[in-house]
Formats: sequence, C-alpha cells, structure tokens
Amino acid sequence: MGVKGEPSKTLRRVLMNANDVAGEGLRLVSRLAGVVVAVPVIVGFVLLGAAVLIGRSLRDAAGETRRRLSSLGARPREQETRHRAA
Repeated sequence: MGVKGEPSKTLRRVLMNANDVAGEGLRLVSRLAGVVVAVPVIVGFVLLGAAVLIGRSLRDAAGETRRRLSSLGARPREQETRHRAA
C-alpha cells in the first residue's frame, strides 16, 4: 500500500474492472427493460390498426348489403309504416 488509507494499484485495477462489469450489466438490464416496454406498445398499435381495418371492412360490407337490399324495393312492413304515416 502506498499512502495510508488508499488502495494499492492492483486493488484499484480490480475495483475498476468490477465497476466496468457492473456498468455493463446495468446497461444490459436497461436495454432489456426498454425492449420489454417497447414490445407491448408496438403490439398494441398493430392490434389497434388491425381492429380499425376490420371495423371499417365490416361497416362497408354492411352498408353495401343494405344498399343491395334497398335497391330490391321496400319490404312489406316498411310499406305499411309508410302508408300509415301518410
């Protein structure tokens, strides 16, 4: 030991290496935590987009079906309601 209370060069080198390893471990955990948070967010956006596309497709299909049915003419029940209202 050099000066009283200071660690020797070898001990400092060992401590620095231990700190470097701890720093690497902390960086790895930080990256892993970032990925763990990012994946569900991305999956959520993809699922939301898919739900919107499916909803629009169903709405368009229902509208198209309604247009086709209405082009065939009014149903008997609708005709009765129209005559009563008039």
